[in-house]
Parts: sequence; structure tokens; C-alpha cells
Amino acid sequence: MTGLSVSGADIPEVQRALDAARAQANAGNVIAQFSLGSFLYYGGTDTAQAIAWIRKAADQRYAAAELHMGQAYDFGFGVAQNDRDALAWYRRAADDGSAAAQRAVGDFYRKGRLVSVDASEAVRWYTRAADGDDLRAQYELGQSYFDGTGVTRDYESAYVWFTIAAGQTPLEDNRKGLIELRNIAAARMQPVEIAAARHRVAGWKPRSNR
Repeated sequence: MTGLSVSGADIPEVQRALDAARAQANAGNVIAQFSLGSFLYYGGTDTAQAIAWIRKAADQRYAAAELHMGQAYDFGFGVAQNDRDALAWYRRAADDGSAAAQRAVGDFYRKGRLVSVDASEAVRWYTRAADGDDLRAQYELGQSYFDGTGVTRDYESAYVWFTIAAGQTPLEDNRKGLIELRNIAAARMQPVEIAAARHRVAGWKPRSNR
């Protein structure tokens, strides 16, 4: 039994793909292990089996699987909710290059969850994640510069990160909100600072977090 739930017409094709992925996963292929686990997690009913495959991939330092394990423990999806395990998996994924995990570690420090509140440490993690193109981290970093929380207030940097985040958010209301924040920052800047900020935005490219 696979714990899979699909329409009758799709079963043969899906089952063949599932069997192929399982064979590769059993052979130790880390991508197949994560893909199989994710397939079962989101499209099946056997969550325990799904988590077991994702954990196998995570144990091989596959960042996407490590992030998934962090999220599972963070929210109690398929495992018992546990902040300590969530943070441990997020840290591993962050070390292995996951921008989303780097932002999640930043969130722990910003909220004082399991660790002491440390706005400066949160900014350090948000910077890594934002440079790795994590949208939520870009917003959090912009807000930190705007408010001067954990870092010296810097409207130019706030302008930069609000603009970058606005340029990739899929939701129109969020985009408008980010543009409004950027414009508020601009109202507190000199023309030369705005020009410098626009230059930074134009030249920005995400980089690897490895």
C-alpha cells in the first residue's frame, strides 16, 4: 500500500512513476527520496511513510528536505510540534544554503522563540536569506532598516529591500503595501540617496548562500 489517493484513470501512470521513484529512493538517490516523500506527503494518506523518506534525504544534507523537516516540527505537520527540533533542522538547512531556512532562523531570534530575543542576530540571518532571494526576508530586512531594529536606521537600505521585495511578490495588495513603505522611506531621503538606492536595486542579483 502506498497511501496514495488519485482518480482511477490516473492510477496506472502514477503508480509506475511512484514505483520508479521508490526504486531510486531505495537505491539511495537523495533527490528521489525527497521527491517520493513529498509526493506521499502532499498527495497521499501515509504521512509517517512520507516523513520517513523526507528524513532519509535530510540525513544526507539535502537542504530542501532539511527545510521540510524544520517546517514539519515547526507546525506539527506529520510529527509532534517541537521548537527545538524545528530550529535544529532549520539551522542545518540554512548551513546547506536554504534561504527560506535562513529566514526561519532569523524569525526565531526576532521573536525570542527558544532563544533569547536578539534583533541584531535576526538581521544577520535575514540578510543572508534576502541575498538568497527569500521574499519574506527581504521585507523583514527592509522593515528592520526602516525602524532601526537590530541595525542602524538606514532609509536607503530600507528603500532597496522594499523595492526588491515588491518586484517579486505575487500578490497585488502586498506589492502595493511594499511600494507604500518604499515611498515613505523615500520621503525621508535626500535626492542623492534615492538615486543611490535606485542604482543598488538596478544592480542587485541574488547570490548563493552556500
